[in-house]
Amino acid sequence: MDLNDRKKKILQAIIDEYIGTAEPVGSRAISKKKELGLSSATIRNEMADLEDMGYLIQPHTSAGRIPSDEGYRFYVNSLMSKYQIGLEAIDRLREELGRQVQRMETMVRKAGFIASVLTEYAAVVTTPETGQSKIRKIDLVHLGGGMVMLIAVTQSGTVKNRVMAIELGDEVCATLAEVLNRELCGLTADEIDFETIQRLNGKISEKLALHPKILIKILDFVYETVSSLDEREVYVNNMNSILQYPEYSNVQKAREVFGFLEDRANLKKLLAGGGDEISVKIGSETGAEELKDTSLVTVGYTVDGKPGGKIGIIGPKRMNYSKVFASLDVIAKQLDSILRLYMDDE
Repeated sequence: MDLNDRKKKILQAIIDEYIGTAEPVGSRAISKKKELGLSSATIRNEMADLEDMGYLIQPHTSAGRIPSDEGYRFYVNSLMSKYQIGLEAIDRLREELGRQVQRMETMVRKAGFIASVLTEYAAVVTTPETGQSKIRKIDLVHLGGGMVMLIAVTQSGTVKNRVMAIELGDEVCATLAEVLNRELCGLTADEIDFETIQRLNGKISEKLALHPKILIKILDFVYETVSSLDEREVYVNNMNSILQYPEYSNVQKAREVFGFLEDRANLKKLLAGGGDEISVKIGSETGAEELKDTSLVTVGYTVDGKPGGKIGIIGPKRMNYSKVFASLDVIAKQLDSILRLYMDDE
């Protein structure tokens, strides 16, 4: 059975009502909508058909209906109204993202924070994979107590640091940093291979009389730190916002969702793949049992014209999809524009 116009209007009205109230929707509530001009009896019959077709669920015998995952999917694809972000909000967004920052990672995290504020849901962002970003600078910092920190910075502003348990004085750290910068700056992480490390071995040996075991440990440390530049980071903003929605009032359910979102490997898998266009995973489509009552809406952003990372919104299945779509679309476009200027300045 196909959805005729009347069924579509009723389904849209039910989902719009449920998004706003979080309560099962009955025929009486829908019949009060004058624009439909339908009696309660007619609406009850249509709701029964929509339930038979899999678009609605009746959670309790005497209760109204709520949308199924299939109902939400049809709503997102075909029914939801377009939400318009105000010009004033866009100007504030542009101003906030355009504030001078020294690291692209900070800018991307800020975009996630703004997305969370605009939508009132949790936001998740991933940084770009930086294997093709050239290394700008490497520092070695003597921390004392037998500890040394290596800091690697790419031209796109990504920063990675690691702490190694080894005793190296300030002068040795300064000399090592000088050699590392001379040999590695201007290369991409992908270009720092075994031959490059071998060359470093010879250059460092010319400058410093280090025990071979110590030198190997340092080179391994450098290689691991630089290789990590290719790792995509993921950050969650405003995760506690989930608690304000009745879908997560059950403590066990909330704990399961929090546990899933706190695992960065889960988030990276959840956000992997897809293009730059806005996309949505509803309930079971996420592939995670913990998110069966949750939806994820994502959009990609670009860096220097190439695929960058993702910005996503996580919330209940009855989230305000039209507002979320509009917010992510505006944020992604503004972030693309700001990052383009950022890269031009490099």
